[in-house]
Amino acid sequence: MEVIQAKASEKPRPKLSSSLRIGRREMDYNALAELGRRKPRAFARFVQEKIDVGEFRWDNVSSLPHLFAALADVEVPVDMPVAPGVNAMVTTSAFPLVTGQMSIARFNQAYDLVPTIGQELVSDFDDNKKLTILARLIGLDNVVGEVPEGQDFPMVSATEDGAVITHHRNGRRLAITAETLEENDVAGFVRLIDKLADFAATAIEYLTIERVIDLYGSGSSPTTPYVYRPLGNTGGTTLYSTTANTPNTRAPSGTRLANTALVDDTSLNAARTLLTAMRDDNGRPIAAPPSQCLLVVPEALLATGLKWLGSELVPGEENSLNIWGPRGQMRPERVVSSAVLDRYSTNAWYYGRPQQQFMRKWKLRWEYVTLSGNTQRFLEARVAMQARIAWDCEVGADDCVNFVQCLSGTTPPAAP
Repeated sequence: MEVIQAKASEKPRPKLSSSLRIGRREMDYNALAELGRRKPRAFARFVQEKIDVGEFRWDNVSSLPHLFAALADVEVPVDMPVAPGVNAMVTTSAFPLVTGQMSIARFNQAYDLVPTIGQELVSDFDDNKKLTILARLIGLDNVVGEVPEGQDFPMVSATEDGAVITHHRNGRRLAITAETLEENDVAGFVRLIDKLADFAATAIEYLTIERVIDLYGSGSSPTTPYVYRPLGNTGGTTLYSTTANTPNTRAPSGTRLANTALVDDTSLNAARTLLTAMRDDNGRPIAAPPSQCLLVVPEALLATGLKWLGSELVPGEENSLNIWGPRGQMRPERVVSSAVLDRYSTNAWYYGRPQQQFMRKWKLRWEYVTLSGNTQRFLEARVAMQARIAWDCEVGADDCVNFVQCLSGTTPPAAP
């Protein structure tokens, strides 16, 4: 059994990409400036190639003032996307181009080190629309068991169902100021990049987990934002409920267990029973193989989860095979744990196949835009380079029958 705690993920995560295309030589400031003057069209590609192989990075910048002095007045052309599928040739100073591209590399490096589990709980996709329909094609069948000889085979039909997902825009700016240049504060600027990466990764992690646990929509007093917004219900509906046939009739026993603390195999069996009570579009039990399910717990319950899923025999019983253990048929694919869950509840836990139910939409992947270090801007605000890093993502549920919530009492997770 694999245990996924809040750690640097091995799964690929969204990376920051530049709107400038860059790439090859040693970081000799004067030689770099001369290259920009002689071959301006090749400059961006050359720098990017050097960054890709690790030859150009912030660790190699010993004098920020000298780098600025060498590159500030070197103008080079770059392709910048201005609309989907449309690029425009613009001219920029070589200084923000080089420092910006190195910042991107540092951002991605720092971002990967931030511990997250969000990518384990959702399926990522891209869509540039503000409002997205998560369409789900429903196969309608009259469940004929046999077609007698000579009779026509029944026609299969389908209708469309689904849910709506919106968007969530965020971002920050950073700059190399005159003070940074004068003090040659490379280390301070690098720390700023690292902090920005930590902020961005953490912001998306909190957003993702809050939506997966439907923090607001399934709270004691349900309110927006709801993670589950079925078509025809523009405001959204509560995802986790103990009420029968809620959120819809395909959840005959509801989607939440109350008074079910994670203590032993009885708790796990109860969660499994609730999940397998779910029905597909034709009223038949859903397919939810244990080997495809996750046990998602806060750090406060991780030891209990590992105790039961890591023991071959039932703890406290002699020679009794633990069906949830390493040789048991109920063993989940893995345990996923994060302290972010503890922030909202130390006793709520989850079981099922979240990636089959939760979709994380990227309307805008990491976008980096840099401001040219022109003389006018430096004169007005003493800013040598200014950059914006922005993103737009949201999480929505396209169904309600793949993931269940379990509470030790009756109080759902809540914002502190």
